[in-house]
Amino acid sequence: MITRVFRYSNIQARTRTLKGKLLSPEDWHYLQKMRGFDEFLRYLRGTEYAPFLSGFSDSTAEAGQISLALHNALFGDYAKLLKAVPEKGAILLRGLLLRYEAENIKTILRGIWQTKSDTEIRPLLYRLGALSRLPWEDLLNVCRVKDLVDLLKPTLYYRPLMYAFPQFEAQGRLFPLEITLDMVPLEHLAASLKSLNGLNGRGAKALVGEFIDGVNVAWLVRFRHYYGLSAEEAINYSLPGGLRLSLRDLGRLARVSGLPDFLEELPEPYRMSLSSAQRWQQIQPLFQRRLVDELYRSFQGDPFQIRLPTAYLLLREREVKSLESLASALEIGESPNEIVSLIGWPLRGNARV
Repeated sequence: MITRVFRYSNIQARTRTLKGKLLSPEDWHYLQKMRGFDEFLRYLRGTEYAPFLSGFSDSTAEAGQISLALHNALFGDYAKLLKAVPEKGAILLRGLLLRYEAENIKTILRGIWQTKSDTEIRPLLYRLGALSRLPWEDLLNVCRVKDLVDLLKPTLYYRPLMYAFPQFEAQGRLFPLEITLDMVPLEHLAASLKSLNGLNGRGAKALVGEFIDGVNVAWLVRFRHYYGLSAEEAINYSLPGGLRLSLRDLGRLARVSGLPDFLEELPEPYRMSLSSAQRWQQIQPLFQRRLVDELYRSFQGDPFQIRLPTAYLLLREREVKSLESLASALEIGESPNEIVSLIGWPLRGNARV
């Protein structure tokens, strides 16, 4: 206990300081009333996001550019916390961060598939900087999918991508490679929990396990009820490391056809949290709202553990993703009220403001 307090006393103080800079309920109240993209941008310039938006003019900024700039704030927080946490904790945070590295690889894959030039692809990438050691310049300069995969040979992505490569060639589409890139970081994240023990490990496993449960449920709904895959195919994309949903549980969920039966098969407390869903499209946002509550609850317990910075980074991520959705809606003239009705804001208690 004393050793853990010593290791995490500084990081818990730093994390709470960062949490205090998240947007407030009042901020979200005003953001929901924005009447246009330029007004939204001006408001954000009065928040902690101001340094990341200084290079944009109201008349020329686009939602995609703003999204990347907002993510720079998230990556800045990753850099700050990775410098402070003990090495075993840092492995967990890097596991979370790998999802963005994998997204960049997917973006390059799509660019190659669509025969885009590196100058067209580069502006679409998350700006990870020193947080990633992949050879991005080399990856941007290849013209064939196989050459890109070969460049990843020293990394954890290579073996899974090579395993999926025959399916890619047979199907003539990127899906087998893209879903592999989605799965690899999350499988690595689940594996990184093995390095943690005691209260530190239990707290991290509970939080990450619920996060993975949410991903598994969202993927299951997408593959079964949007894409029309068979139950067996959908189960193949299940991730390890869930808190309450085992492979057997996911198998039962994959085999039901109607939403009421799906909800009935969920264990508590997920069943209660998702009970208001009337359409498949509501499952993921409802689970995300539940997760936000759990992230805030992490700040009420023992603070001297890696769960605290993990919870903060996921909260910051939800904030950035909500702003991204709001920016996209405003850019095409949709009302913010329509967005909040779909996703809610990342506030404690699933608040509607």
